[in-house]
Amino acid sequence: MLPRPSTSFVGREGELARARALLLGTRLLTLTGPGGCGKTRMAIELAGRSPEDFPDGVHFVSLAAVRDPALVPVSTARGIGLQDARGTPLLEHLSGYLSERDALVILDNMEQVLAARGFVADLLAATTRPRILVTSRSPLHLSWEQEFPVPALGVPPGGPAASTASVAGCESVRLFVARAAASAPGFTVTGENAAAVAGIAERLEGLPLAIELAAARVKVLEPAAILARLEDSLGLLVGGRRDAPDRHRALRATILWSHELLSEAAKALLAVCSVFRGGIDLAVLEGVCREAVHLPVPVLDALTELVDHSLVRADPVLGAAPRFAMLETVREFAAEQLVALPGHERVRAAHAAAFRALAEGLARPPAGPDRVGLDLVEREHDNFRAALDHYGETEPGTALRLANRLTAFWSIRGHFSEGRRRLGELLARVPDDDPERVDALNCAAWLATDQGDGAAAVPLLDETLARARAAGDRAGEATVLYYRGRASAIAGDPAGRADIERALELQLETGDDAGIAAALWLGGAVAILGEDHRLARERLERCVALCEARGLPAIEARARQLHAMADLELGDLARARAVLTRAVPAVVDLGDRFAIAVGLSLLAGLAARTGRPRVALRLAGAAAAYEEVNQTHRPQNVRARLDAWLEPARATVGAAAAKLVEGGRGMTVDQAVALGLADAPEDPWRAGPGAGLTRREREIAALVATGMTNREIAGRLQLSVRTVEVHVDHALTKVGLRTRTQLAAWLHQDGLAPGDT
Repeated sequence: MLPRPSTSFVGREGELARARALLLGTRLLTLTGPGGCGKTRMAIELAGRSPEDFPDGVHFVSLAAVRDPALVPVSTARGIGLQDARGTPLLEHLSGYLSERDALVILDNMEQVLAARGFVADLLAATTRPRILVTSRSPLHLSWEQEFPVPALGVPPGGPAASTASVAGCESVRLFVARAAASAPGFTVTGENAAAVAGIAERLEGLPLAIELAAARVKVLEPAAILARLEDSLGLLVGGRRDAPDRHRALRATILWSHELLSEAAKALLAVCSVFRGGIDLAVLEGVCREAVHLPVPVLDALTELVDHSLVRADPVLGAAPRFAMLETVREFAAEQLVALPGHERVRAAHAAAFRALAEGLARPPAGPDRVGLDLVEREHDNFRAALDHYGETEPGTALRLANRLTAFWSIRGHFSEGRRRLGELLARVPDDDPERVDALNCAAWLATDQGDGAAAVPLLDETLARARAAGDRAGEATVLYYRGRASAIAGDPAGRADIERALELQLETGDDAGIAAALWLGGAVAILGEDHRLARERLERCVALCEARGLPAIEARARQLHAMADLELGDLARARAVLTRAVPAVVDLGDRFAIAVGLSLLAGLAARTGRPRVALRLAGAAAAYEEVNQTHRPQNVRARLDAWLEPARATVGAAAAKLVEGGRGMTVDQAVALGLADAPEDPWRAGPGAGLTRREREIAALVATGMTNREIAGRLQLSVRTVEVHVDHALTKVGLRTRTQLAAWLHQDGLAPGDT
């Protein structure tokens, strides 16, 4: 989905036309130019104006907050709506999804992760249809690449003879006027200010960001005063950076000038803002300032000043606390100012500590935050990454503790590979006796299990189990046992059942409520494996009650789904529907990617058991597609039972089964859930089995589906018209239909029409 800029796009019609022509003729177009030249806005406008060029969608991937090239594939996958995969297969995952799609992928702000150009090359080599649009200060230097340097906006014609109209009609002046009017309503180019406005646009080389920053000052300065101050700033800057390109000097001069107009408090706050990534929460910013920088005025006052100068912008998030953002070019300037700030290391440490504190109360899997907590961590994920980077360099043990606290979020929201990579790197940097090591090994194993990678998970858990037993830690032993049991059970290994049963015994003796709830949930799962569905329901009901009392939404939602699975096996279909009505929307609301695929499978089973075979098959397709896109792994037991539930449905619909499954793959999660929870029976005319038709009836019905009349069919088969009429009537009666149109539609649905075979 494309971002929605808060301001209008001005000018550059010719450049847009040329860029579009280049984009349609190449696989990789890179918009290059210095910071502030408008690359991002041009990319958004280019994609937004020509949606028909990309019928399978436009995917915008912001890399402004990314510093690690290894995160570029992960960020790309999430920008497209996919989940990360296990290391190298992520490229296969992305290319497999994109290879059949005429889509556009925009990689924005790639200059700080140019080392990821190899990933871009590999993705292009593995596909033939999608196009990639990159914005970067430097080209990628790939063989596919067509570079398009983004030019400056046109500046007014020089000389005293330039008319007011010719100045006002110039692109750079139009942008200045549009932004100035936002600060000073009614501002226009007049005979009195035309020369100064033209001078501003010319002096700033037509650079959009510089023009916008200058325009923000018209509410306090006349254009002539703005131009004079810009002249002074440019003179100072040229004296210090003679090797800088002209347009870069112009932008830095404008930012420097805006910076010099700030109060000392606002200058200090701008520097502090540079340590944030992906957004600035007001409350967190205030906390960082309390810890590291003494401001003589309230943070909000200084922040308002920065917003007024267009150096920081409001970034509203519906229902969230006040939030702000900086353009990357401004952030880089602010980072330079931070280095000159006394105690700048305290600022970085305070930022990292603030996000460590936010994560401190997060439970490890299978417990986890509620929807609000998960959304908060998602929103601040880039800031948590910055904190992990800081502690990874200064205090690896603290970084490992933070990573452990983030694992439930990584698990539920599908950041599996990133979490495993972080934990693996930090485990290699801490000593064997680090107190966080056991939790980290367990967390890494949990994430591996989420991806169905039991071969990696079980050895990690064997190590932590030995440690727990050697220390006599029975609660720790119970945790490791149900982690290991889950890993084995998901892979279909019966050894997992014994681990989980023993874990349940230990947790009931020594565990806390979260541990007992987890053991009851997994104990219910192994009871289902053992075909003891009544025991499963009893355990899962206890689990749900405990979760409700203690506030454990992630475990509760998964337990309810298993409860419905037991109900389905016991034939209690009304109860299964009631339980799934609560359970599946709950896992969707949490964004629990592992559990959603399971929930869709159970809805498919419910449809199959309640006489809706076509719905069942479509939901099975939706579950399979969701699992593939999100790189989760449904337990083997769920897969096997779904196949058993679907067997009668496949027999009922016959040749149409494969088409129905394929059709379901295109549904969204919300569409699939709504279809699965709907209680309406399938249309009677679509429910009759094709197997009841004789060979001649099928032959004649197939010709009906081509649009032939009874007389035409009679001539084709050398039969009487009356004989054809009788066969058509019999076919309609057998499949429960009333009209020839319905018969034709039924044949196409079941794949029996001539064009379907």
